[in-house]
Amino acid sequence: MTTRSRAPVDRATATIDTPLGSIRITVAGGVVAAVDHVQDPSDDAPPTDKLLRKAIRQIEEYFAGKRRRFDLPMAPAASPFQQRVRQAIIDIPYGEAASYGGVAHILNSGPRAVGQACGRNDLVLLVPCHRVIGAGGTLGGYGSISGLERKRRLLEFEGYRGKFPAN
Repeated sequence: MTTRSRAPVDRATATIDTPLGSIRITVAGGVVAAVDHVQDPSDDAPPTDKLLRKAIRQIEEYFAGKRRRFDLPMAPAASPFQQRVRQAIIDIPYGEAASYGGVAHILNSGPRAVGQACGRNDLVLLVPCHRVIGAGGTLGGYGSISGLERKRRLLEFEGYRGKFPAN
């Protein structure tokens, strides 16, 4: 039996404060691997990784109202379908929203499959799944029950003018 060793993947993380709480950014292998809402406090030491610093800068620009799209290399989606959902979500303009059913129609799929792909999104903000809402303007899901308030706040921050009926 032959054993192959794999080269170690450079990995770096940073946690930053945002108007919606702490966000942890993880880069690995030259791509942004994850962006997550977390409870951790922000990091004291500035990161040394160039891509991590660029990701932090772009997220800070987003919350300062100076950026509407991100220009960062991202880890590939887990499946071709998830990649198609990811691109459809990225294509939803800043300040607008699309329904799960609307995204599903574009992809010739079903709303539940789109919702499941959104639920697997490890790149919040970069892949703005907060812009995907339920039929009639319901928020749908966003990580957890407390995540729905974060989703509402992100949409409001972006200037979304739609109504939010009670979920």
